[in-house]
Parts: sequence; C-alpha cells; structure tokens
Amino acid sequence: MGVVLQILGLVITFTMAMEALRRFGIDVGWLNPLTFFHRRAWRKKVSTPPLYALDHPVDVVAVLALATVQTTGAITVEQKVGVQALLRDHLALNDADGSNLLVASAHLLRNRPLDVSELAAVLAKSADQFTDYHLQTLKAVMRSAALIEPPINPAQQQLMDAVDAYFAKKQAASGPWSSGT
Repeated sequence: MGVVLQILGLVITFTMAMEALRRFGIDVGWLNPLTFFHRRAWRKKVSTPPLYALDHPVDVVAVLALATVQTTGAITVEQKVGVQALLRDHLALNDADGSNLLVASAHLLRNRPLDVSELAAVLAKSADQFTDYHLQTLKAVMRSAALIEPPINPAQQQLMDAVDAYFAKKQAASGPWSSGT
C-alpha cells in the first residue's frame, strides 16, 4: 500500500511540475508518450511517397499497366486509349472511372518510368490482398499493355519478370513451414 501511495504521489508531483512549467511558457508537450507515438506515426505516413502507399490491388494494377507502357518513353495517344480500355475491360470500370484511375496513376508515376528496384515498395502494402484472380488479372493487363505497341521491349519484360519474381518469392515465404501462417 505504501508503494502505491508513493507512485501516486510521484505522478501528482510530476503532473503539477509540468503544469507549472507550462504556465511559465515552457512547452513540455513533447514528453507526452501518446502524442510522441501519434506524431511518429503521422510523420511516417506523410513522408511515405503516395506511390508506395497503394493498398488496393486495383490501384496497383492501374499503376503497373501504365508503368509498363511508360517504359517505351513518352506515352502515345494509342497507348493511353489502350490502357484505359484494358482497365475498363479487365477491372469492370465505366469510362469515367477508368479515365480517373488512369489520371491518378499518371499522377503517381509523375511521367517517369517505374524502376524495377521500386517494384517491391509499390507492392509492399497491397501484396497481401492479392488473390490468385488479382494476380492473373495483373499479369494479363501488364502483358496486354506491353502488346499495345508490339513487340515487348526488354524493359517491359524485365518489369513483368520482376512482378512474377516478387509474387513467387512472397508465395514461397508463406509456405507450409513459415511462421506467417
């Protein structure tokens, strides 16, 4: 009982000391552990590029379809229309939603080709949500996007191979002996 009273006394003393410092104009809000963890989580969320924060397979399919086309350089009108048609057909989107998804994907990629080394970061948050159907759709859309202007160039093939390798590695890691299942 004495220990509990001593701890309670320390908490009250500490609280009063912090309040006195606050009244004198000294900010000690950074000592609050709840706000510390909240600020840390917020800083991490804000500092993560939006391209690496995609958490839905549909968004990832759209970005990777556009990235596959962007490996050829500047996107032509035929490629843009082709990718929009692929998104509309494979993802069952109407024209407006397909167009909006294409614009959002272009904004995320910022008119630069996606480097293969960035692929793991792009897929990291959404890879757990990919089912076999999503994975087949992703591969079909990427292959069809690459074939909009045949033949498939080495950069496109490297991007598609990197996607296959990423998901093969993820599937091997979640095998029967892994601790994740």
